[in-house]
Amino acid sequence: MPLKRLLSAILVALPLTACGTSDGEGLSYPAPDNICGIPANKEVLESLLDDGDKLEQDTGHFTLKEGQFCHMYVDGNDSVVSDSRWHESGYELRDHFLTYEVKNLRYIKGGKYASWHFGVAMVIPCPGVSGKGDVLSVEVNDIHWNDKSQALLEKLAPSYFDAYKKKIGCHS
Repeated sequence: MPLKRLLSAILVALPLTACGTSDGEGLSYPAPDNICGIPANKEVLESLLDDGDKLEQDTGHFTLKEGQFCHMYVDGNDSVVSDSRWHESGYELRDHFLTYEVKNLRYIKGGKYASWHFGVAMVIPCPGVSGKGDVLSVEVNDIHWNDKSQALLEKLAPSYFDAYKKKIGCHS
């Protein structure tokens, strides 16, 4: 009789373990090589995105020229978010943090980018592309950040922001 109980327990547990989410050894979905159509470092995204079964990317209803956000959802929960906003001419990276307090703020690459525990940002002069402004701020955040997030975001920044600039048609 004990053998029958053991077999029953195994048969009940087997489907539960087979349907579980990632085992912590990587994602259960293919890692993307873009953030809502903007090319991004696939290996960095794989490290930033949460474990889970399904990845969805949502840009909402705004276009790049209007100031688009991109939510990368894993199993329906925000994981990585990219947000852009247009500003008037003269807006600089330091202005981005006048009303947005972050801890561990670092200016990197000669002040071209700023990073903090869970985010990285850049300000791109881009006159004549949008009626909403002449300068675009772009920010990427790791919603469930950890002690590796800031370094990963700093690694993501140069190629992602360059691709963003190219995609939107900024020539400066």
